[in-house]
Amino acid sequence: MLRVITGQRFRYLVVILVTVGVVGLFAGSMPAGERTAQEDKVKYGQKRLGFYLHGCWKYNYPFAVRSWKKDDYHNMFQLLKQLGFNTVMLWPALEAVPMPLSEEDREAVRGFRPIIEDAQKCGLETWLTLCIVTSQAEIAAKPWMERSLYYYMKTVWLNNPEEAKAYLKHRAALLEILNNADGYVTIDGDPGGYPGATPDKYLMVLLNDRKVIDRVGTHHKTQRIIPWVWAGWGTKGVWQEPIEPFVRATLKALKQKMVEPWEMLPGRSYREGRANGRINFAFAKEEGLLDRSTLMCYESIEFEPIPPLGRLQFENIRKVLLQEMKESAGARGWFGNAQQPIMVLPNLYLFARGTADPSYLAKSDEEVLCDLAELLGGPRKLLVPAWMCLRLKLEEIPTDLPAKLRAAKLSGEAAAYIPGGAKRYLEILAAETDSQIRLLRACAKKAHSPEEAARVITEGTGALVDWWKLHRYVRMGKGDEPFQWNFGTRYPILQRWCAQNVSNPKIVREMAAQEIVRRGILTEKVARERVSELLKR
Repeated sequence: MLRVITGQRFRYLVVILVTVGVVGLFAGSMPAGERTAQEDKVKYGQKRLGFYLHGCWKYNYPFAVRSWKKDDYHNMFQLLKQLGFNTVMLWPALEAVPMPLSEEDREAVRGFRPIIEDAQKCGLETWLTLCIVTSQAEIAAKPWMERSLYYYMKTVWLNNPEEAKAYLKHRAALLEILNNADGYVTIDGDPGGYPGATPDKYLMVLLNDRKVIDRVGTHHKTQRIIPWVWAGWGTKGVWQEPIEPFVRATLKALKQKMVEPWEMLPGRSYREGRANGRINFAFAKEEGLLDRSTLMCYESIEFEPIPPLGRLQFENIRKVLLQEMKESAGARGWFGNAQQPIMVLPNLYLFARGTADPSYLAKSDEEVLCDLAELLGGPRKLLVPAWMCLRLKLEEIPTDLPAKLRAAKLSGEAAAYIPGGAKRYLEILAAETDSQIRLLRACAKKAHSPEEAARVITEGTGALVDWWKLHRYVRMGKGDEPFQWNFGTRYPILQRWCAQNVSNPKIVREMAAQEIVRRGILTEKVARERVSELLKR
């Protein structure tokens, strides 16, 4: 039976056919052996498919990667394999280990070695990420995995010979412990670097890593040093000035002076004209370094930093992958990233399927979600609206969806590998949908009196705070901060309601704060502050 393809799906199908056709024409001029390899890439996807487990941000289990135990990492490695990934990149935030290395921290870092080994045993090439920053000494008051790096982060000034020497010694001590990774990735900024930093200083760190791994690496002849080209080494700050001259200078230095074995990880933002756009991909191609490059499609799967929430970013994924399939043929493969992979599992799924088979990108959102539901062995009539709840109207979300999600089961093999477990995953989906229903339901009401306005504000705030209490995301805070609106992203819904319905904010402010405290949602001080912000004209 023929199906009619219309609208957005038709446009994607046309782009896919053109993309595959361009690669096919390019392959037609190749020798037979190279042509076969290129045809395999079109049919089966790029050679490398990697995923970056961002372990820096600190919030509740199982949302934050750094809250995971060994079993959670193991399950995630197995899940990645099931989805078709063959490479994983880990950032355990070694930068949160201050100089000099204490015995307690030495043992804590040594405890991460088995996680690298486990990823390799699961069949994943395993990369370890580092940044050229360190942290203040007081960060050591808490165990390593409970530390908040950004709150205590400290710039490393490599122009100062004594500071550079101390840092390289400290970094070498960390690499000597974690000497079993397949690749060592160092970002060129964000975080790291400082105004006026020159490419030779960045290169100095990379070459020092090369010497350390050559000396102590478990398989040093194949362990690679991998520059992550991202924000431009030496800029005034992230996106504060054009990065083009800095990226060009860094790439030229790498091309001239890097020591084998090495490859590159150029990164791009989800759209052109924002942050680095696709500047780094274009320049890598210009410099003839694309064949050394795996393309990091940053933010396609999930923005960063951002509070936990199940946002579908299918359009971003389709757009970026289709563009890069045309523009960057010849690269080694693809990389994606997420802070909280369990919350964006649908995005991760589409990214994996789309890189392996570009024609899959023409599927509708609902078809993709149904396929994922089948993989997890769960009821699509529950999972699909749960995954789509943030884009649905109140009347489109079944009122009993949270309860049914909590009572459901996932029987697929892949579901057993979700960090935190399949049951916990369903509970999280239920909590998210419950929060969204409560928020939309509250803001669907009109207020005809201050009492009614205060009641809506209380109900909407409760919906948002309950979800926050589950994940406890605090952006760059230490972890003990009270609730703030920017610890979530849905508060503008309540803010808009207030702008349209509250005519006497002074009276409503007092009544709403009292009711929020009475219901135990927030303490009095915090309640008054948040309501005042909400009603600020």
